[in-house]
Amino acid sequence: MNTLPAHFAAPSRRTLMLRTGAGALGCVLLVAYLVARLDPGIDAAQAGTGGALWLLALNLLPALPLFALLLALTRRVLLSGWLLLLALAGLYAANAAKLGTLQMPLLPADLRLFAEPGPAVALLSQYLHVDAMRWVLIALGVGFTALLFRERRLAALAGWRAPALGAAALLMGLSLANGATPWKRMYDANALGFQPWSLAESAARTGLIGSLLLYHWEIGGGGVPAADREAALALLQAHAPDLRAGLAATSTRELPDIVVVQSESLFDPARLRSVLSGRWLPEYHRLTKKGSSGELTVPTFVGGTIRTEFEVLTGAPLASLGGIQYPWLELGVDEYPGLARVLGERGYRRTAIHPNSSAFWNRARTYPALGFERFIDSESFPPDQIVGLFISDAAMTDRVLAELSDDGPPQFVFAISMENHGPFDWRPNLDADRLARLPMPEELDDGARLWFGNYLYLLDDADRELGRLARALQQRKRRTLLLFYGDHLPGLAPVYQQLGFDDGREADQQPVPWLLLDSADPRPHRLDTRSWMLPGLLLQAAGIHDDRYFSVLATLARSADFDPDDPASLAGLHALARLQLRGELGPVLHASLEIADLNGPR
Repeated sequence: MNTLPAHFAAPSRRTLMLRTGAGALGCVLLVAYLVARLDPGIDAAQAGTGGALWLLALNLLPALPLFALLLALTRRVLLSGWLLLLALAGLYAANAAKLGTLQMPLLPADLRLFAEPGPAVALLSQYLHVDAMRWVLIALGVGFTALLFRERRLAALAGWRAPALGAAALLMGLSLANGATPWKRMYDANALGFQPWSLAESAARTGLIGSLLLYHWEIGGGGVPAADREAALALLQAHAPDLRAGLAATSTRELPDIVVVQSESLFDPARLRSVLSGRWLPEYHRLTKKGSSGELTVPTFVGGTIRTEFEVLTGAPLASLGGIQYPWLELGVDEYPGLARVLGERGYRRTAIHPNSSAFWNRARTYPALGFERFIDSESFPPDQIVGLFISDAAMTDRVLAELSDDGPPQFVFAISMENHGPFDWRPNLDADRLARLPMPEELDDGARLWFGNYLYLLDDADRELGRLARALQQRKRRTLLLFYGDHLPGLAPVYQQLGFDDGREADQQPVPWLLLDSADPRPHRLDTRSWMLPGLLLQAAGIHDDRYFSVLATLARSADFDPDDPASLAGLHALARLQLRGELGPVLHASLEIADLNGPR
């Protein structure tokens, strides 16, 4: 029998194993190079130092189970390495985009948005502009991926070996996700300088993948942190006389209807240098002469509506949660004490309105937990009510007014607008003549003028609807309170960079406007405050004084002796908020203020 020459003979099993190992090692090294180059927390220029290499290893390690799992599923080394590279490139691209827009790194909860992918993709796709060159690159990437599927399967992973590798990869991945003891020792948060309340700095010190893992261990689904009762007692006792007086207040007036409007991306552009001071927000400034108003400090910047929303609906400072950034996703609370529940205990009908998907930010589950009876989402708004990219403020105003009735029990309507949501670098179907008439600072280049023009156009809409809503509420037979505020500054990075602000502070330190109108008491009052103080002020204006937590907040908000930036006061506030969210506030209040009605509302 003829035999093939040695160089044509089938390779031995040892040779196949060596080739497989070499291919896998090459893919791992390529992934390591990608991580080192893309991660801003890893200095590639110092890759020869032990510290940098160790940090690179810590950020590479969580990718290895995914590579092993892909290898077990496909039995193709190059395809598995390529798919892992695509996944990591997408992760770092998303992180860069979020840092550029929101000045905050990617967090585990960002990935949870895709548990309901439809609403997330619908909103996030508005920020993606794919030109012809990008389409070509996408097509090449798809074609290359399809080509790699023709790679020969590894004989070394035939039979039981592929399932065994997959099981080992899953076991390693699950142990990492759950923070098994060996991994927590390796990822020493203290040694790495990880601080969940300082996200951007922590990501820079620990690397993106390492910070995602540590944040998941520290925060993920842990509920409301335990409270420092001594700090809470110290704050309460320091303001005991004012708090006793506030908690003892009573009201015999009929309960009013309450409307709260959280206006998307609303701020006063006159705070910017070279912007006309008398042109913008005319309805808001007119109404400030008839109610309480001022500057509002919010817990987020150019995004993160959920954060301001959380503070207003619960009265808890977001900072009290120990690093949690997306409370409706991360807390996992079945029932929240807060504004809607307090009003429900007093007979209010409670309705939430937001012309976006109910699945976004987990609101479909959260609003009932907050005490809302109904949630009107984007399904109730027809597409012909879109202005630019989103449902108009005019349509939302119509819906708010349609919900109110002069008969029956008092009503609480909480509405979040959508029209002025970013992005602002493109906005289809706006009135070109109206855009051209908007006054613009000469210092802006063409790109920044496009962003700013789109924003100002939509800001005019928001302000006009505020005026229309206020006039309609003032004409009602039933007394009505209107609380209106912006949730955060808009994402106008080119404008901020080219103009700057009159007060010299950075964009992320700027406040937004707020306004509280009482149709039966049109007296002006100036008060600069925080978003978590708004519900206390609102309930106080409504004559609802018997809820202990919100009465404490309202009293502190109006106290000249209270400084929320003082470290001791801040520690006490955070402790009070945690006690409230955990349902443990009553005994602490009783101990500090000698309140006898322990069975009263919380």
